[in-house]
Amino acid sequence: MNKRVLVLSSAYICLDAYMPALPAGSAEREGDGYTVNPGGKGLTAALTFRAMGLDSIFCAAVGDDEYGRQIDGFLKATGVDRRFLKQCAGSRSGLYMSVHESDRGPRTVKFPQANSRLTKDDIQAAFMVYPDALYIQNELPYELSSFAVNLARSKGVPVFWQPCASSTGRYAEALPGRFEAVIFDANEVSSYCGVIPNEYDKFLAAAMALASHINSKYIIIRLPDRGAFIYDGLHHEMAGEYPSTYLDESGSSVVYGAAFISAYLKTDGNVKKAAKCAAAAYAYSSSNKGDVGSVPSVSDLVRFLKRDQY
Repeated sequence: MNKRVLVLSSAYICLDAYMPALPAGSAEREGDGYTVNPGGKGLTAALTFRAMGLDSIFCAAVGDDEYGRQIDGFLKATGVDRRFLKQCAGSRSGLYMSVHESDRGPRTVKFPQANSRLTKDDIQAAFMVYPDALYIQNELPYELSSFAVNLARSKGVPVFWQPCASSTGRYAEALPGRFEAVIFDANEVSSYCGVIPNEYDKFLAAAMALASHINSKYIIIRLPDRGAFIYDGLHHEMAGEYPSTYLDESGSSVVYGAAFISAYLKTDGNVKKAAKCAAAAYAYSSSNKGDVGSVPSVSDLVRFLKRDQY
């Protein structure tokens, strides 16, 4: 039987516009094209868990509009369990609007809309599937995430936290209790602990600073082209280095975290194998364009690495 992961996050339609550069002031400029697809951090994670061979249960909220129906249909087609995708009457679905310029990373505006309608009752209902793990991001209000974390612990469900964002507001404080693993990108770390891991001798200092207020079995810091720094409170090591082409990193960090957790669960907690799988997943994702379109499956990674899977 596959492991079941409950993904508690948000759902969005992503409008991506492409152009050489934004016009100055009130000028008008012709763009190269645009796409409108389901996406966002939560949906990318849910899809990655499913693609990696786990049962992915997605708890989020959408509007009762065409975009909400599009997100629902997309999840159905990809095999993600969408029983707890709440459709909110009278609300519009969340929207990510990103402008991709040729000489810089995308500039994004987020409109949460129906995502703000998720409630504690919705989260409690999703736990009826008896998940093997809970995955959370910083996509929902602190109160909802805190409620879900406490509920998971009361049921003996391990919790994985991948912020996918710098700390803002109450997320500057640690969520309650003990995590199985927390997964940070290096550029997020300083906002949580004040230490910038930009040199090797700073990695341990950053991990120790995080551990001083985040109670976690493992602290993982993903470093570009250097794999991951893994810290368990006593020991530390680098693992899982794999080069990337960095063609499109829009959803790659989320793919990294979900792939790490998938491999961790499938190998009964082998953190080094999980880091190796996650690094390969990041390299695959960032070497392909798109957000959810660059999510690898296990067979994709096998072909990508040209050797046996992790």
